[in-house]
Amino acid sequence: MPGVKASAPSTTAKLQPHWRVNVGDYVVAAEIASTGQYCAIGTGRGELVAADTQSGRELFRQAAHPQGVLGVAVSPSGACIATCGQDPHARLWSASGQLLRELPSDAAWVEQVAWSPSGALIAVGAGRTAKVFDASGALIAQSSALPSTVTGVAWRSDSSAVAVSCYGGVHIVPVSAQGKARQLEWKGSLISVAWSPDDKVIVCGTQDCSIHFWRLATGKDSEMSGYPSKVKALAWDRESSILATAGHASLTLWSFRGKGPERTKPLQLEFHQGVCTQLTFGPRSCVLASGAQDSSVAVWLPQQGAVPMRIGYMEAEVTALHFHPTERELLAGDAQGNLVMWEI
Repeated sequence: MPGVKASAPSTTAKLQPHWRVNVGDYVVAAEIASTGQYCAIGTGRGELVAADTQSGRELFRQAAHPQGVLGVAVSPSGACIATCGQDPHARLWSASGQLLRELPSDAAWVEQVAWSPSGALIAVGAGRTAKVFDASGALIAQSSALPSTVTGVAWRSDSSAVAVSCYGGVHIVPVSAQGKARQLEWKGSLISVAWSPDDKVIVCGTQDCSIHFWRLATGKDSEMSGYPSKVKALAWDRESSILATAGHASLTLWSFRGKGPERTKPLQLEFHQGVCTQLTFGPRSCVLASGAQDSSVAVWLPQQGAVPMRIGYMEAEVTALHFHPTERELLAGDAQGNLVMWEI
């Protein structure tokens, strides 16, 4: 465990664990199904594990990817789980752990999987190509050969297109023949991507310690610099009014209300002592959760101030965060295989 813990005002309430379990290895990713009935976890040794959200009881464990899982995504209905890892196939699993099908790639491993909001399609990023499949495994669309490895994928809210980040910009891949491909150019390396829920803005974290975003209606792009390290953690609130970012211990929140964040001062949220690596907004409100390399977890209400409303600690670096659909609980995973369901 890190030697220095983050501190907060003595009045800040502590997160209380509903349950704790250890899945046996590094938690790479973890998501709670929209039904709230189970959570899916990917581990560093290549297993897909499902656990009951009420008790933490293990529901199944499958060898998913021989050399390690890199991503997990639960379908919007909760009926299917997609995984990817250090082999050439993404895989689709039933909620009971049955392998349904494999989705092939042209690369040595697959780094990105993301379900469309409709739940009918899945985007797969592997090597220098992004592909879109339907749930039956049929190839629906794919990008042209990209200038570098895919670093992120993000869906438009109506499931009509997927944004793909890489070196040199963002490629927007339509899923129908009638759609128009589009490229948002930038001269550097983009390492993360997020599409605003209202579909108006695409934002990326960059290798050169900044965020870069485009307003799609006009094509206008802007850059926010000054981060002490590269920005990988990005999260939009459900109203597309707040963008949360992290490239260091503090969180930086940009307001997209009105004319947007240009020439405005962002809100800084400070609590963590280590670099913040995980950010997620609740699905129903503006509640925000963050996790850091120093093992700390914080829950915030940004509109009510810059002090966390709840804090807690894992046993190692926080590697996964996901809100329960009710927002009454928060799932957290760490680098030592610990999984905790925190009561908020």
